[in-house]
Amino acid sequence: MLRFAPSPTRDMCLQDIKIALLNYLVAQQKNDTLLLRIADTDKDKVIEGKDTEIVQILEKFAIKDDIRYHQSEHLNLHQTLAIQLLENNKAYICICKDTKKCEKSCQNLTDDELKDIKEQKLPFVIRMSDSDEVILRTDNTPSYNFASACDDIFSDIDYVIEDISQKTNSDIQQQIKVQLGYTKECTYTHIADIKNTVTLQSLLQDGFIPDAIINYLLVLGYEDAPCEIFTLPDAIEWYDISKISKDSVEFDIKELKDINRQHLLSLDDKELSKVFGFADADIGKIAKIYLKEVSTLKELERYIKPIFAPKDFECEHKEKMLTIQKVLFDAPLIDTLEELEEYICKHTNLTPPDIKEPLTRLITNSSKEVELHNIYPLIKFYLLEVIS
Repeated sequence: MLRFAPSPTRDMCLQDIKIALLNYLVAQQKNDTLLLRIADTDKDKVIEGKDTEIVQILEKFAIKDDIRYHQSEHLNLHQTLAIQLLENNKAYICICKDTKKCEKSCQNLTDDELKDIKEQKLPFVIRMSDSDEVILRTDNTPSYNFASACDDIFSDIDYVIEDISQKTNSDIQQQIKVQLGYTKECTYTHIADIKNTVTLQSLLQDGFIPDAIINYLLVLGYEDAPCEIFTLPDAIEWYDISKISKDSVEFDIKELKDINRQHLLSLDDKELSKVFGFADADIGKIAKIYLKEVSTLKELERYIKPIFAPKDFECEHKEKMLTIQKVLFDAPLIDTLEELEEYICKHTNLTPPDIKEPLTRLITNSSKEVELHNIYPLIKFYLLEVIS
């Protein structure tokens, strides 16, 4: 069994999603079980609702767990195993105020001293005898490493994929498992970190789609990927976790933008239009015209939404725009831009050069030069709404 154990004490970052993806991917390849374990034993730092947010993000990225629980649900188990270590002289009570180290000879406390501690209700922690590692805090909650070791035993975890920063913790957890008498072999893979990264939330807000972020994270630091653009189900077929670089990798927003553009271009036209509140393949086709210049949904919105927004007539072309608008309100359905321009010229005193910019503004709400001859046929059924 594999496990992904995020903490609800902070926002998820790109490295968290990468670790989650790799756990899911390997679980699928091995036809194994994936556990989602919310590491919430540090109650003072837990942010309310963050656990729900974690689940929602994983669902957004199509990362499906088979089993799910909060670590705090196993408090009795953690306490029972800590007492078991005490009884087997593999742990001891420590009354030192500095929880980072034992300053006195607490391992040598007499029965009378231990009795006094109990009667006076003095605060204490429980430490491992072989390492002085705290396993139970003064509030009787487990330390991160002890809770992780206990729950790995409880869930029979035999494959761990986690961040390189967890390497020291992994070694400590292995020691704890041995002291608890658990000797099952566990394979550890530690993933190098991503430098100069940005927050996951900011990428989603900026219009990067999950499939593109997945694609980018899986190729980042990977040797010899068979293709540049792929989806998570595709990667399950060929991905080899042993080919991930052991060195830190740099986050590259330009590369992510290129991948995002390719994924948007590969979307079904109708599905892409739904992002902008439509269910019309033609609107999706318009978006793909603009994808020649931009690469995210947020950037696309700046082009698509103005087409259907109230038009700004306060410009030097105001009179021409009003003239064209008035003629088009009474116009029949016209198929091409060329035919539309001919109709406008025929029913006004305007010439083709007069029409170009005011018509562009009337349709796109912008003076920016665009492929109007390709865009118009796609919005012709919305023309009255567009020019209003």
